Amino acid sequence: MGRPKEHGAETKARLIEAAGELLSQEGPEALSIRRLADAVGTTTRAVYSVFGGKDGLISAMYLEMADTLAKRHFAVRRDEDPIAELLLLAHAYREAALEHPHLYPLVVGRPVPGFTPLPEAKARARGGLVRVYDAIDRAIAQKRIVGREREAVVNEVWALLHGLASLEIAGALGSPREARSVWNDAVSSILSGFATKPGRTR
Repeated sequence: MGRPKEHGAETKARLIEAAGELLSQEGPEALSIRRLADAVGTTTRAVYSVFGGKDGLISAMYLEMADTLAKRHFAVRRDEDPIAELLLLAHAYREAALEHPHLYPLVVGRPVPGFTPLPEAKARARGGLVRVYDAIDRAIAQKRIVGREREAVVNEVWALLHGLASLEIAGALGSPREARSVWNDAVSSILSGFATKPGRTR
């Protein structure tokens, strides 16, 4: 079998996926250009040609996950019921994390020491929030969410989603069917709770 085309989109996608697996399984020290090229069956020249080097590779990994998050969110249909829409958006977040489980931590954490995404890359990662903000604003206007500001709702929901995604990626939520049920119940519960004003804490 011949080597894949060195500069093609397919090779780029395979390199990003293989790099994510190396990062997830062995840590950032495993991300060498030579090892990555060998894992995909291409040349180091191809890796340098596609990414320009290790920094470019990590940036491309970040953007792949960022764009997947945005793509999944924008694919959700707009619903007249904003709470129902928020549940769909939560499942879109799950689907994005499962599409690239090895890349997910790169966007929500900092698994590569010294790597800081550029502002425009961060903006792309947060692009799907436009849909989330719109649904939350409509829910607040309809008094389906009470006693909370938009950002507080985003932070509370994101904390839940990140925890669920991390647990599922680690295999802690059972089968995909069981995991989806956990997601549905957990997200539905927090969204239902937003209809009640939060109590005071001492």
